[in-house]
Amino acid sequence: MKNFLIGLFASAGLLLAAQAGAGALNFDDLQADGELTPMTSPYAGLSWSSDWYLGDTSVEGYGNGAHSGALFVTNGYGVDDLGVSSSVGFNFAGAWFAAPATNGATASWINITAYDADNQLIGGTGKVAIGASYSWVAANFSHVARLNIARDDGWFVMDDFTLASAVPEPGRALLLGAGLLLLLSKMRPGPTVRDRTET
Repeated sequence: MKNFLIGLFASAGLLLAAQAGAGALNFDDLQADGELTPMTSPYAGLSWSSDWYLGDTSVEGYGNGAHSGALFVTNGYGVDDLGVSSSVGFNFAGAWFAAPATNGATASWINITAYDADNQLIGGTGKVAIGASYSWVAANFSHVARLNIARDDGWFVMDDFTLASAVPEPGRALLLGAGLLLLLSKMRPGPTVRDRTET
């Protein structure tokens, strides 16, 4: 039984390690105080270009600004490309985007492009239409050093910027497999008391 529990905990630990680094950034641990303010950088281990602004749903015209919670980020007007970068690289699943309910110009599409540490293009989403209701813009880019987020014109809001789990490295996958094999081997029933007395 002791070996069974060791195998169980080892496997669980490896599974949790494989999932490390995943999660959505909803910006709700920051403070906007009812106005658009320059985004804190670095935030969550990522560098955010100076044209990102933080806001909350009490800002006039941004009542629809948050996908979850009350805070979101938005672009500075007149900025065509905004950046998010990291010196160590990250895996990016996507984010939620909408056009705020302001009286000014609002974006009608978003395009996300990703680059690696050598400034080589990883991929792009193409122009994804957005409107007053939030839309998920899927990216699924791995080993990203820099993201560029572009739009056609005007403002957009972004929330739940989602980092993806890293694909387990071969060594980690082997360890995971070994832990599972140990777990399965310890689940085999051993000899019973009756079996021992009959021999």
